[in-house]
Amino acid sequence: MSDTPDPILDKLPPERLLDADHLQPIVAGINCMHSMETIQQYLAYENQHENRTPIQSRLRKRAREIRRDESDTEEQAVA
Repeated sequence: MSDTPDPILDKLPPERLLDADHLQPIVAGINCMHSMETIQQYLAYENQHENRTPIQSRLRKRAREIRRDESDTEEQAVA
């Protein structure tokens, strides 16, 4: 996991990004997320406020991508 805060939180906190009317800017914001902590915060917000399945699915997909990337990085460091 990343030790540095995700810059997306500073400019687009969950209540601002997830309040968008269209899926495209939300997905673009999700694609800019690079830490599991950020994903967890946005998913928790979405679960409590909007509960939109497509957004929740995209956040979970991004979490899988981050975990995969972290795993790949760890494997390369060991090799």
